[in-house]
Amino acid sequence: LRSTSVLSSSAFSMSRTDGRKLVAFAGTAIVGALGFATIYLPFMADRDKLRGLFEEGEQSIPEGARREIQAILKAERESQQRMDEVVQQQQQYEEAEEQEEKQKASPGSMWSNFRRKQ
Repeated sequence: LRSTSVLSSSAFSMSRTDGRKLVAFAGTAIVGALGFATIYLPFMADRDKLRGLFEEGEQSIPEGARREIQAILKAERESQQRMDEVVQQQQQYEEAEEQEEKQKASPGSMWSNFRRKQ
C-alpha cells in the first residue's frame, strides 16, 4: 500500500508554479495564433489562393457547371423576351382601347347637348 501511495503522490503531483506556467503558455499560444491570423493572413498571404480564386477564366469552371450556367442564362433570356412581348401587347391593347373611346365620343362641345334645337 505504501508503494502505490508514494507513486501516486510524487508522480502526479504538480506544484503550483507548474500550473501557472501551463496557463501562461496556453494564453501565449492563443494570443500568438490570433495575432498570426490577424496580421499575417490578410496582408502577407496571397488572399486569392486562400479563397480559391487563383484560377480565372474559362478553364477554371467545370464543364458541367458551364453548361448549367448557359442553360440558366438562356432560360432567363427567353423569360425576359416573353415578358417584353406581354408588356408590348398590353400597351397595344391599351392604345386600342383609348382609340375606341375617342371614336365613340361625339366631337364638339360638352354643352352641345343642352342647346335648343330649332
